[in-house]
Amino acid sequence: MRMKIHLPNESIYAILAFLFSPAAFAQVDGFNKGAGNVDVVASFSYEKGSAYYLAEGTAAIKRSRTAATLFAAGGITDDLDLQLSIPFISNSTEAGFQDASAFLKWLPVKTALGKGKLTFGAALGYSLPLTDYQTEGVNAIGQHATSVIPMGVVQYTWDAGCFVSLVGGEVFASDPTPDALIGTLRFGHFNATHYWELYVQGQQADGGKNYRGTGELAPMSFTQLGVDFVKGGGKYYKPIGTRFGVVGEASYVLSGRNVDQAVLVAGSFIVKFGR
Repeated sequence: MRMKIHLPNESIYAILAFLFSPAAFAQVDGFNKGAGNVDVVASFSYEKGSAYYLAEGTAAIKRSRTAATLFAAGGITDDLDLQLSIPFISNSTEAGFQDASAFLKWLPVKTALGKGKLTFGAALGYSLPLTDYQTEGVNAIGQHATSVIPMGVVQYTWDAGCFVSLVGGEVFASDPTPDALIGTLRFGHFNATHYWELYVQGQQADGGKNYRGTGELAPMSFTQLGVDFVKGGGKYYKPIGTRFGVVGEASYVLSGRNVDQAVLVAGSFIVKFGR
């Protein structure tokens, strides 16, 4: 028998994992919007790299970029959400729309357990490039890959508003970009006046070439690079009245391969529609 536990304003939190990550899989968490609820978000971020992680060591490559992204998440049913995003990326020489993504998230199991509830479910994502953007050199915007992204979701939410969640799966990317295992671990708290979370995200590519690689690992194109990273960060959400809210985030790439050693700061404005 499935039991549901109501926590105040829970529907808003299904949008927050959606924000600011360079990886599409960060969009998935263990909250549902609820049928008829829709959030629309405008977000802006700035990322500053201090070095570039090679397969071994780092290179003295310092890059920065800004992003403006439009997000939306809506509840089709109480257990099924649809999430969409369209990012616009800009760096010192290039600017353009990058990879749009869509996720269906289904969380059918919400079972009372101890002093809270345990949530299980799955998600299926699809990502595709919107334009013929730059993929080569230090000012590349992305890898121009089309991806299918199946994921699993488990979350425990205490009645007092604390939660811990684990999301993981695989990115099946179009050739020549390698596939990758992905995951996000979150811990946070929410109530009627705020939401915060701390997270660790990781990606491990299934092989791929290396920037400055030699022999078999030398890339013909940056689209062949295998991207690994471990990233830590946090977010804070504050509602403004009943229909609006703001979010701030900061994160840092702790380690990786073929990725910037970068700090990200971001902010967004949320408009809520529905119940």
